[in-house]
Amino acid sequence: MKKPFSLSLRLRPSIVALFLILSLPLFVATVWFNYATNNSIARDTAHQLIDKARFETITSSSELLDPIKSLVKVAASLGEAEPGFFRQQRSAAYMTEMLAHSSNISSVYAAFEDGSFRMSLVIPPGGKIQERVPPEGTRLATRWLDRQAPGAAMDRYVFFDATGQATGRSEAPAVYDPRVRPWFKDSVAAGRQLSVSDPYIFATTGLPGITIAMPFFSDGRLAGVVAADITLDSLSKFLATRPVSANSLSLIVDDDDRIIAHADPAQAVRREGGKLLQNSLSRLSSPLPALAVASRPDKASERFTFVDARSGQEYVAMFASFPPTVGKAWRVMIIAPLADFSKKWTENNRKVLLFGAIAVLLQILLIYFLSKLIARPIEQLEAKVIAVQNFVSAPAGRIQSGIPEIASLIRAVDTLDSTVHAFSAFVPRGLVQQLLNSNQRLALGGSSRFLTIFFSDIEAFSTLAETSPAQELLIRVSAYLEAVTRAVNQEQGTIDKFIGDGVMAFWGAPALLKEHAWHACVAALRAQKTLDGLNRQWVQEGLRPLNVRIGIHSDSVLVGNIGSSERMSYTVMGDGVNLAARLEGANKEYGTRVCISQTVFKEAGEHLWLRPINVVTVKGRRSDMEIYELVGIRGGDPELEATPAQIRLCQLTRHAYEAFSQGDTATALHRYTEIQAEFPGDPLCRAMIALCREPAPPAH
Repeated sequence: MKKPFSLSLRLRPSIVALFLILSLPLFVATVWFNYATNNSIARDTAHQLIDKARFETITSSSELLDPIKSLVKVAASLGEAEPGFFRQQRSAAYMTEMLAHSSNISSVYAAFEDGSFRMSLVIPPGGKIQERVPPEGTRLATRWLDRQAPGAAMDRYVFFDATGQATGRSEAPAVYDPRVRPWFKDSVAAGRQLSVSDPYIFATTGLPGITIAMPFFSDGRLAGVVAADITLDSLSKFLATRPVSANSLSLIVDDDDRIIAHADPAQAVRREGGKLLQNSLSRLSSPLPALAVASRPDKASERFTFVDARSGQEYVAMFASFPPTVGKAWRVMIIAPLADFSKKWTENNRKVLLFGAIAVLLQILLIYFLSKLIARPIEQLEAKVIAVQNFVSAPAGRIQSGIPEIASLIRAVDTLDSTVHAFSAFVPRGLVQQLLNSNQRLALGGSSRFLTIFFSDIEAFSTLAETSPAQELLIRVSAYLEAVTRAVNQEQGTIDKFIGDGVMAFWGAPALLKEHAWHACVAALRAQKTLDGLNRQWVQEGLRPLNVRIGIHSDSVLVGNIGSSERMSYTVMGDGVNLAARLEGANKEYGTRVCISQTVFKEAGEHLWLRPINVVTVKGRRSDMEIYELVGIRGGDPELEATPAQIRLCQLTRHAYEAFSQGDTATALHRYTEIQAEFPGDPLCRAMIALCREPAPPAH
């Protein structure tokens, strides 16, 4: 009896239907998984780029303000050390030199408690002084308002061109009183600390800026205030040149939502009633910043997403506060449409969908023809088996198939056909699976890496600072820091920080560098070569030379973004850093200039000319360490090659040290004495001779 709901399917359509049932869900799942993965990648990319832009913006702002703060501090210290300095005409040159340190400084000035005022300022094109346009070619001006002079106080200007030649003068009765200006009052109220004003529009340029000021005192009483005006247009230019994406918006605002810097400088200010005013978020041409503020979940949220109801677009927003060291409550705001980051992934999804659909169609056609090759001989076999079952003659013609299993079945059926009661049928099927690879997210943070660390320091800097005028000291230290920085950069190193008169650098991060120890040694020699030239020039000018000591060590240290969520610094830390700093100090004991560790010797010694110094005990380490003096390189820059005399000195020193290291102090003393006779000015020989002459420790 026939079953009422039995399902009867033919083999050929069953193969095609089975393929569709198995492949289409897999295809749909693949497309969905691809879309979900790409969407996650787009969001991660957006967050990473925005985090990077935030870090670069805050770092750039700090790099703008910190050097200028240092200049103002030094100037205030000079005012205290020499109370009458800024009343003297020679102080104008000092202020002009301060202007030259940064193109962002528009003016430098000193105001006194009695209302006197001295100023050096940059004259912008088309700027007016005392209601008149300065003479053609004027680039700078100095100003002096002396309220101690007899008679009516006069406000006097002297104009200069780009070469420093005077181009004219202007004077008018004094109406300006610095003591009533907000920057003067805020600075006095701050006491012996730097003060940073709120942004305001400079009258001479029409650009937003701030004033950094610091008071100076005489005999415990306020003598005056030193200040510098800084234009903030450079931050706007930075934001304009570093967009996060094609349609992103970056700006810096203060705590009152006033614009400090905008990627479009014209948006930073607005004209109202014929006056230029600092713009605010609510008055920007784009409503996105105000919408982002309104959509922010809470004040603690730094990064979030929101949807613009008018366009339906989703945006990624970043709100990040500047570190307290800036001195003002500023925030970075970055807003970018998510579509900017997901566009290529969306296009990729469309391509996957199109190509997948074409592939499925082609596979259906292929499966159809393959099913025909499989099903046709089976259908013929079916007819033959039925004929055998029914004891009828089999259809005429030979059944053929290239599939081994079906061919075997054909042979079996042929056997059945001869035995009448034996028959069998067997049809194999196969299934192909596809493997998918998942992506991995990048982990942020520090990691251990084998690097080379470099420390430099000026010998007897405290004495030099006490005996040198502040301006002269500033110029000479800046030249030294520039020489070291150029040498490090030329050799692919990374400047970590300036520590007073010292420089810390490292090689091998963030980019991997194979011969980092070699590059660090070459950088040390380049810096010393440049300083030798500077010292010759300074000696000719009657100044004391700067003797710089350098320590270099290679070790495994922690490198990465280290700090807090509010402020991070890309730096290295670990015992290897401390050891490099101690190697720099070891130069003082032996009179050497560049001291390297045993690890550096192992990494790059075959490419260097070195002199063994001694085995030293380093505090905090169990084992002693042999240290060397770096003299020159073997191959490379001809200027850094060791001279024949230096090579001979290295060879003689190595010969003498062999005896010293073996405990034969008598032979070592003789050899070091011979070296001293040939090289009488060698301080390392003097130090080693003294060590050889020391009495041996008593035996225990």
